[in-house]
Amino acid sequence: MREEKKERTQKLRWIIPCGFLLIFAIILICNIAFFDVLKGVSFSRTYFDRNGNLLNIFLTGDDKYRLRANLAEFPPEFIEAVLLQEDRYFYGHIGLNPMSMFRAGWETYIKKNRRVGASTITMQLARLRYNLYTKNLPGKIAQSFSALFFELCLSKQEILEAYLNLVPCGGNIEGFPAASWYYFEKDMKELSLSEILSLAVIPQNPSKRAPENRRTPYELIEARKILYEAWLDQHPKDSMLEPEMDMSLFLVNRFPRRALHFTEYLNTRSLPQENRYKTSIDLTLQNMCERELESFLVRNRSWGITNGSILLVDHTNMEVMAAVGSADYFDDDIQGQVNGFASKRSPGSTLKPFIYALALEQGLIHPEKMLKDTPASFSEYTPDNFRGEFKGPVNAWYALVDSRNIPAIQLSREIRNPDLYDFLKLAGISGLKEKDHYGLSIVLGSADLTMLELASLYAALSNNGLKKDLCFLSGVNNFQQGQRILTPASAAITVKMLERNPAPDDLRETVKRPIPIAFKTGTSIGFKDAWSIAIFDRYVLCVWLGNFSGEGNSGFIGRLSATPLGFSIIDAILAEIPQDKLFVQRPLPPEVKVVEVCAVSGDIPADDCPQLTETLFIPGVSPINRCRIHRKVYIDTRTGYRTDETEGTFIRSEVREFWPSDIMEIFEDAGLPRFSPPPYPPNTTLANASASGSFPPSIISPLTNTVYIIRPGLSADSRFNQIVLLAAADQDAGELFWFANARFLGRAKPRERFVWTPEPGIWDVSVVDSLGRSSGIRVRVETSGE
Repeated sequence: MREEKKERTQKLRWIIPCGFLLIFAIILICNIAFFDVLKGVSFSRTYFDRNGNLLNIFLTGDDKYRLRANLAEFPPEFIEAVLLQEDRYFYGHIGLNPMSMFRAGWETYIKKNRRVGASTITMQLARLRYNLYTKNLPGKIAQSFSALFFELCLSKQEILEAYLNLVPCGGNIEGFPAASWYYFEKDMKELSLSEILSLAVIPQNPSKRAPENRRTPYELIEARKILYEAWLDQHPKDSMLEPEMDMSLFLVNRFPRRALHFTEYLNTRSLPQENRYKTSIDLTLQNMCERELESFLVRNRSWGITNGSILLVDHTNMEVMAAVGSADYFDDDIQGQVNGFASKRSPGSTLKPFIYALALEQGLIHPEKMLKDTPASFSEYTPDNFRGEFKGPVNAWYALVDSRNIPAIQLSREIRNPDLYDFLKLAGISGLKEKDHYGLSIVLGSADLTMLELASLYAALSNNGLKKDLCFLSGVNNFQQGQRILTPASAAITVKMLERNPAPDDLRETVKRPIPIAFKTGTSIGFKDAWSIAIFDRYVLCVWLGNFSGEGNSGFIGRLSATPLGFSIIDAILAEIPQDKLFVQRPLPPEVKVVEVCAVSGDIPADDCPQLTETLFIPGVSPINRCRIHRKVYIDTRTGYRTDETEGTFIRSEVREFWPSDIMEIFEDAGLPRFSPPPYPPNTTLANASASGSFPPSIISPLTNTVYIIRPGLSADSRFNQIVLLAAADQDAGELFWFANARFLGRAKPRERFVWTPEPGIWDVSVVDSLGRSSGIRVRVETSGE
């Protein structure tokens, strides 16, 4: 028993140490297998355009510029030059070069002639990575052991890649990739041999050899010549480049600072955990937009136009191709560092296309449908048109492209589920307040949007009603399904309507464009923002002019300022696209048909409509009202009066136009004669006259569902206690009869104002014309003390 216990004790003495050794070995193997020499090293966030041009680079947390590159991205000539300069036997040693160390020790400590280095690239990497002080013996020992550890854990390629990315190149520039862009504004693959050799010799003495102020130091030229001599031993064919080795370099000594607003915007966003980003920006298009903006501002500076923003999006993949945040990032006078394409601004009338798109899909209009552009009030909101003019009857497409306010607001009142506010919420527009905050003023731009949001909405028109997210990185998320916010038919018809918008006057006659351009303008209240948004070829272009301070300027008018700038950009882009490379326009959805309608009313033609026109129509959705403007009347040729008799020797039939009285007032004010029906003879009873196919009265005042306040204590005839009754009526309506809660109030001619003094209460106000057609509204009257 004692011997067995002794034997068991002896076994334990061996098992425990072996176990610890095994655990240590496992830990060591894991560390070696998973060791990452660059772990914990921060690299600059770097943004390139879609073609590999550097746009911007940001400082690391330790205030360095480091640009991470894989070994495969270094040209073979570059790697060869670095090895020739720093460590010719890199692939033949194990991190330490005994011969070099012996020679360095002999020269430095025995002969004391000069200080000679013996550090291999692996040893240099250890010093750089762990910030070692290697000018004394303990530092050299730590450096040597670290180098051996690196050689044990890493491949030669991993060591070389880490060194090339960390090597000091002057100032706060670390790594050859960053140095290449800083000194020459080039990618390493574009460097000449002279530039490669110059970079390769900088790390041995950055303080003396690194170029400053675009000057090539003498020490750099001499070191490069020595390296060049060694290079010729391997590459005698490069002997013709010898004159270059005595020449100064063409230096830039700064990083590219392009698309600053765009790269700063991305730098604040949540992006994939990388340091190098290939953005969607096309530097050629970016420069084109910046150049056209600068040229436009120079020409229009006398008008006080000093700033603008531009956004160009490829709607086929939703990639942002160009983004200009301001006219000059570094101009404090215009607050140039404010990012215009990401800032909330009033969109003016640029949301109107979506009102018309919703009206199309809800069956309220088609492009040729006649809408009324006449003075109107909506509850407490009384809108006006630009310059205060009204045009009477207008086709829906014209009301859209000419940005008429009254038709847009009227349609906005009629669209339901969704209305414009619901539509914006559905589309994901951020920062919207409650619906009641905006009311109908949302039509004219009271809800602020960013240019990015507007671009995505207009891109949905080109993408058959699918809203997709904008893409800021090239080749990322290009196959997104999108969210349905409009039907394909309504989106396509809206684009066709916008294509009828005429180009600016100064360009229309001189430029023949190979493709249609659909665009919409916008001007915010107070002339603070001028917009122009266009869909052409494969692009959506957004242009904004204004002041970030919010100061208004009468020159900030979308059609007169932003649109000419937008078309100059469009023409510059189209000039660079070959005819056979233009984007193939999508056909109309199959549910959209072409039908004939009355050219005047836009309704389904009646038998008496003299002229027809074609319109885009959605069967089963678009309105199918028959034309009520053109009607056949009978005229007694003996008197010239109208008659209800249809036959007789002196009876002649003619087709005349019947317009509502409010539109006729517009015609009369404009001096435009209409082919109106003649009147009936005096004292003719119209009780038997036909009212079919005609317009019922339309109450203009009072406003429906509105509370009116009267003041107690004032006389009944005080204007503060009176309500004006006013209605538009069909052209054949001789008189209008007003009623309140079925009590007769009085009579008046169409367009004639009738004054009513109501009592407090709820009143159903109705009007009946002489042919028995009627309409009504409900109002509430209260006293100011209630």
